[in-house]
Amino acid sequence: MSFLKAEQPQLFKDHAYKEIKKGIIQHKVEPGSMLYERSLSDSLGISRTPLKLALQQLELEGWLQSVPRKGIVVQTINKHDVDEIFQLRKANEVLAIELLIPLLDDETIDKIEKVDKQLFDIKEDPIQFMYADSSFHLFLAELSQNHRLHQLIQNLTDHVNWYGLVAIKAGISLDEVSSEHKSIIEGLKARNLRQTTDAVLNHLIHSHRTIIANLEE
Repeated sequence: MSFLKAEQPQLFKDHAYKEIKKGIIQHKVEPGSMLYERSLSDSLGISRTPLKLALQQLELEGWLQSVPRKGIVVQTINKHDVDEIFQLRKANEVLAIELLIPLLDDETIDKIEKVDKQLFDIKEDPIQFMYADSSFHLFLAELSQNHRLHQLIQNLTDHVNWYGLVAIKAGISLDEVSSEHKSIIEGLKARNLRQTTDAVLNHLIHSHRTIIANLEE
């Protein structure tokens, strides 16, 4: 595996944290794989001290696990965790739509369509598509004008992307995902709460089922 090297000493710990987490989210470091401090230190171009601090933070956040007499293991993706994340997504994203519908005007709809168009333009790049998909959902939450709700959904995004890449790698139809987004937008254009929330839930249920169906036993 390879990582970008840090350029400024004061950023070593943060750089290592971001690079390792990005590698995990993008499955460049596969779930269940071992990480070794020496190789990480060499690859990142930093000393062991800031690396250890970064690893400790990643472990506290649940990305890694220290196993006695074995080393550092990347957490695996399991059904229970995926279920929990999608339960939270459904509740929070439906609430975002409930708050957003009364605030909609034609200018806001145009902005939503422009954000969605980015997905159509990058369908050939699975990782960029994954990030664009989560950005679409985050944008809807931001437009709800509930800062705490937006923050809650943003806090889920890293795990959503980590799990979502399972679905993309399994061959989920990106055209179908794009179509599901179009259904959400059609509901927003109609200012129809039921139509929009049904479209959101259908999209999340489809993603959830695909991820669960393709988890390694």
